Amino acid sequence: MKLLDILLKDVPTLNKNRPLLDAIEILDKENIDCICVNDDGKPVGVLSYRDMLSKIGTQRLRAVAPESLYISGFMRPFPVALSNDSSVRRAAKLMLELSAPSLPVFYGDTFLGLVYKREMLRFVKDSTLTVTSIVRRRVPIVKSHDRVIHARKLLLDQNLSMIPVVNEDGRPVGIITEREVLKALIEFHKYVPEKYQRARIRQLTISSSMVANVPLLEEGVSLGEVSEKILNENLPGVIFSEPSQPKIMGILTPDEVLDYIVRSFPEEQ
Repeated sequence: MKLLDILLKDVPTLNKNRPLLDAIEILDKENIDCICVNDDGKPVGVLSYRDMLSKIGTQRLRAVAPESLYISGFMRPFPVALSNDSSVRRAAKLMLELSAPSLPVFYGDTFLGLVYKREMLRFVKDSTLTVTSIVRRRVPIVKSHDRVIHARKLLLDQNLSMIPVVNEDGRPVGIITEREVLKALIEFHKYVPEKYQRARIRQLTISSSMVANVPLLEEGVSLGEVSEKILNENLPGVIFSEPSQPKIMGILTPDEVLDYIVRSFPEEQ
């Protein structure tokens, strides 16, 4: 199996001068983490939830209506390109180093498509390795009554795609992701007048944005099983808990799988 086997050729694409809300609508509809951005028909970069979240919620944009924002102010130019014969390990390494949700693949000057981070899990879906050795242990948690802006800061500062949400007893009740935080902040800026935003944003809590009913797994499962679950159910990741009591032991997202690929796959693969 090679990178070309997981390449998405018909990538959702928008011109850099289109409204930002158009991009959010496509991301939501297609259930993907980023879209391709073009300029005069030429692919020039990508736009992800993280790219938008890094600016949405800042004081500088509080006075700007979301309808007045454009893709060009948030997109990320292609940081690097893969060739049609690039190795799986190289792709994983670059994705981690650049915090890139996808990378473009070119054959010479011809754009072939994007390789998405989540699709990289297909390279380990037959792995029998127990996930215990690659689960991320030190992970922040939030409570449902915590503020959305607190979740935003954690996601960006610790380079996370998801954070577990717990109740007062420490029992997992869901997750909060870049997607939910961004949508909550966009809606907030749409409907709350600027003069009230400073006070009211403190009342915007995770409870109204979190994803509930996230499956809890035990660490005895294999990497292949977890990867299949994430891919089949289109999950940002999974939470691992103790079998005796639902206490969070760690999480596994595509980033942890990429790190495993970098450490385990040969360069030529």
